[in-house]
Amino acid sequence: MPLGNHIGRTGRERSLGRRLVLGLSAAALAAGLATAGPAQAGLVDIPSAAPGAPAAADLSAPADGLLVRFDDSAPAGAIERAVASAGGTIEVSHNGGGFARISTGSKSAAAVGAALAASPVVDLVEPNRIRYAGADPNDPRYANQTSYLQTMHLPEAWNSVTGNDAMVLAIIDSGVQLNPPHPDLVGRLVPGYDFVNRDSSPDDDFGHGTMVAGIAAASTNNGVGVAGAAWRGKLMPVKVLDSRGAANDDNIAAGIHYAVDHGADVINLSLGGPGASAVLQDAVDYATVNDVVVIAAAGNDGDTEPHFPAACKGVVAVGAIDNAGNLASFSSRGPWIRVVAPGVSIMTTTRGSGYGLGTGTSFSSPLVAAVAFLLRAADPNATQASIVARLEDSADDLGPGGFDSLFGHGLVNARAALDLTTFSSASSGSGYWMVSTDGRVYSFGGAAYLGSARRALAAGTTAVDLEPTPSNGGYWIVDSAGNVYSYGNAAYLGGLAPGTLGTGEQVTSFSAAPGGAGYWLFTTTGRVFPFGNAGNFGDLRALRLNRPVLDSIPTPNGQGYYMVAADGGIFAFGNARFAGSMGGKPLNAPVQSLVPDPDGSGYWLVASDGGVFAFDAPFRGSTGHLTLNAPVTGMVPFGNAYLMVATDGGVFNFSNLPFAGSLGGSAPAYPIVAVAAKVV
Repeated sequence: MPLGNHIGRTGRERSLGRRLVLGLSAAALAAGLATAGPAQAGLVDIPSAAPGAPAAADLSAPADGLLVRFDDSAPAGAIERAVASAGGTIEVSHNGGGFARISTGSKSAAAVGAALAASPVVDLVEPNRIRYAGADPNDPRYANQTSYLQTMHLPEAWNSVTGNDAMVLAIIDSGVQLNPPHPDLVGRLVPGYDFVNRDSSPDDDFGHGTMVAGIAAASTNNGVGVAGAAWRGKLMPVKVLDSRGAANDDNIAAGIHYAVDHGADVINLSLGGPGASAVLQDAVDYATVNDVVVIAAAGNDGDTEPHFPAACKGVVAVGAIDNAGNLASFSSRGPWIRVVAPGVSIMTTTRGSGYGLGTGTSFSSPLVAAVAFLLRAADPNATQASIVARLEDSADDLGPGGFDSLFGHGLVNARAALDLTTFSSASSGSGYWMVSTDGRVYSFGGAAYLGSARRALAAGTTAVDLEPTPSNGGYWIVDSAGNVYSYGNAAYLGGLAPGTLGTGEQVTSFSAAPGGAGYWLFTTTGRVFPFGNAGNFGDLRALRLNRPVLDSIPTPNGQGYYMVAADGGIFAFGNARFAGSMGGKPLNAPVQSLVPDPDGSGYWLVASDGGVFAFDAPFRGSTGHLTLNAPVTGMVPFGNAYLMVATDGGVFNFSNLPFAGSLGGSAPAYPIVAVAAKVV
């Protein structure tokens, strides 16, 4: 039976998709072979065996039976007959994600799976793989307790936030010591569940979960034992690892569903093993769709084979560094690794009310989960995607410059991550973004932080503009050479090739077409480069300009655009209506930005001294009469008027929408160059 996710397809389409490849995959399954090669590192979608039909799983792998998803339209009787005919027994009708657990008894999983694959009522089959706790590596490096808290800048972060007692960090592991509770976990626990023994007492009979829980959030500043990375907050023990430290995918997925359904804000998974799993991916998707951050240990095999659930899409996979800051010899590696954290000789709570040292990525992961928890505590309205972006963007780069397959984005830096969280105050309201010349993004109000170009900028370039998508679910950043960086739901449609720009020419502005399926890049000389479905309505390449073009805006329907030069000259193309300009008139300061009137009838210009010029648009105010600490660099439409930003991050709001914050008083290291607004 080929594997795959058929979401959004009808029952008839699913059946047709299966039958296209049954001849190949059923035979391969009967032989105990997979039709596709091993999963590629960093890719969690199983490679396709045929268009519209995913590849088969290796059902000969060690597993606790099979996991089967049936056609939604199949009658219960038909399902029972199909399972019985294949030689299997339904043990659990569904245990998270709509999968049934099938026992194969004395028959081989490959034979039963092949028979099920041939059934028209079966949508997907895969082994119920066994996963293991991240045990000590084979060649461990035991050393004295390291200063891992300082390495991750956690003490500095604690000056701002220590947690939130109303939030929950789920530890999906072997449970925690409950009878009696570990003295350093007393008062921290909320009810959990034991999926091994099927009861509500997730007591730890392996010891691993108690160690992981203590690293993440042992009681702190209580004069007893160790300090947790998060001082405050609740821990939810979800037991999926048995007394041998083993868990099957079925229970792991059920544990994720349980944690999400019972209020977890962050989930930690210090367990895993090789072999991609649709069951685990579906469970992770369930978590992320419900805005839960999922952190997982990368594995201790020291090779590049992806471990799951760490390599599932949406999971922050955590590798380990040693006491010298090098990648730990045991830490798994590959492009699916997102970040690293200390993982050698981590002091923590142990079963039996004691304390000890843990080594492995299992003990790196809860440190990162705790930082994610602190970020949520500092910014309760932040989205899951925003928390993940902050963890990755603020990490201290290690190894080769930029993202790499050893350290991912780098070593998690709690202090720097928090520096990216202090400006957001609401998840659904209006807000705004700023971008500085080094590509760093600052978000305010309801504008979600989705990533920055700080490490991505091409050498010798600076960020020049930021533009949100029409849905506000993403944004683009463009640099001075015309390279485009996309975040969230912003589609990358291309950028300028090297050598496109003339001597001294730079890209200065980015404008998105309605719908987000196209955009334009504008240069200082007035040249225009359209991408996607953005039309070309002309440019200024044939003219000699008095001053460079600095900004642009499209018309509401995308059938035209305006450009403005530093001398206030306005240039209208397509269906853009010229309403006046400052060209040829004396200015106290150069014009920086062009902003459309929300009703589409006119526009405003703003100069670097904050002076505003209105053309067929109501004048709402300016700072032209004030002495500014830094020049105005941009202005955007906001509510019924406009909002300005200065190079030091100071914000001047002349609209009917609330002020959402600024960088005034704490100027960024690099000047702000552009501002963009989210208006709801």
